[in-house]
Amino acid sequence: MKVKRFISVTMAIISIFASLALAQEHGKFSKKIGKTERFQNELQKQGLEVTPWEDAFGPIDLVCLVCNEDLTGVPSGYGNNAGAPYQTISDKQYGIRIPREIQLEPYDALVFIGKTPPPAAYFSFTGFVFDRYDGEGKERKVIFSSIGDTINPYRINTLGGKPPFDKDIMIVITADRGTDQRIRKAAKKAGIQQAMMNTMVVPSSVVKLGKNEEADTMVFLQRIFLPEDQGELDKYMSTANEWAKVFYVTYPDKHHALDPYPAPEMKVRGTGKTEVDLMPALDKLEAAILAANPGYQADKLQSGIWLDEWLDGFQRGTNLLGECRDTSYLRTEDFKLTPNPNDFLIVFGINHEQTGKATYSNFSLYHSIKELGLAGKHSRQFNGTADQYNLGQYQDKAKYLYAFKVARDCGGLPEDQCLQVDKIPVSSSCFTSDCPSISLDDDLFLAFRAYVEPKTGVGPYWYEILWDRAIHFTE
Repeated sequence: MKVKRFISVTMAIISIFASLALAQEHGKFSKKIGKTERFQNELQKQGLEVTPWEDAFGPIDLVCLVCNEDLTGVPSGYGNNAGAPYQTISDKQYGIRIPREIQLEPYDALVFIGKTPPPAAYFSFTGFVFDRYDGEGKERKVIFSSIGDTINPYRINTLGGKPPFDKDIMIVITADRGTDQRIRKAAKKAGIQQAMMNTMVVPSSVVKLGKNEEADTMVFLQRIFLPEDQGELDKYMSTANEWAKVFYVTYPDKHHALDPYPAPEMKVRGTGKTEVDLMPALDKLEAAILAANPGYQADKLQSGIWLDEWLDGFQRGTNLLGECRDTSYLRTEDFKLTPNPNDFLIVFGINHEQTGKATYSNFSLYHSIKELGLAGKHSRQFNGTADQYNLGQYQDKAKYLYAFKVARDCGGLPEDQCLQVDKIPVSSSCFTSDCPSISLDDDLFLAFRAYVEPKTGVGPYWYEILWDRAIHFTE
């Protein structure tokens, strides 16, 4: 499978939306949506042609796909959030799900009916342009840019309102207002309530619609992170084929008048409130870390902005690796990490969740060439990790700070003090048990995410938070 296939995989990801179909409510399938056969009949009465995509939704194992690139055609993890699950619209090959390609005509739509995940710190549904035509005879250019704000817990319509978990939803992905209105009308007649309907606008001003080599390929993705009950999330994902419904909707008559949506207004990042008063405490923590590790060569790894926002991809052709506006993305420069216990990192910074600037934050270790997330820690695991350092007059600020050791050999330190990354995390569900194409001896980097500032519903503004840091210690 080629990059393009992956696109479909990511696309499949958004299919998770789809997975939102005959939702289960507290473990039972919802009765409120109505029979999808009736919905299809009502769509046809609206002059629309409907193609159900059977068993189209399920979890994607990105590590497995990248480790087996020769078979799957997926060359990169595209900056995946290490440890975070993704679901996609997909086909099954080699015993695992592989994404399918999706293109939309200006009057087409994808419809996903299902449910939201069980309670979690974060979930979202996002549309992307994965790749696009780059000229005759050239390979398609991957930009993997989002097409606007996500549908997340702060702005999702669900049956039953807030909190937005384990709730029935429908998502219509389209560029055309008329198509959207006809789908909503058909849904209402089929017994699907308006309260659960969401529209993901595909802005035709930047997305090249159509079904030819010059048209963009789109991807849709669901992210979930930090469930309250891992077992409930596992059930939600493993049973998606039972409750998720995905429909491709189009007009048989290609000559009707189009009514394209304008690009929706974006949510504004930032509140004006910063973390800058914690700078002295952060600097003191850095000094304390250096003092606690004498005799080593210490190389500071200051992070900087990794991924910009969606229009950067459309205007400059930058590969944004599936960014979404719910996040601020930072990363360090590349480095190498050996299995020697005296070769390690101390990763440290601000716990943005504690300061109120994020719903959760985390750091991840990446394989650089493959852009593959390997392992990480999140803000719920940061609490108390800076207490071991002498911060002097700033000791009372330790609750807003974190410091974690990262090594290939933690020398027996417990998991709440050290993140040990000694192998590529190939899951038991993968059809291979190893990853011969990727080595931990290759270049690595650290990346940092801060997800959703509660007061804005989008990612924090980069210049209102203090950026994470790391120090690489070697003999």
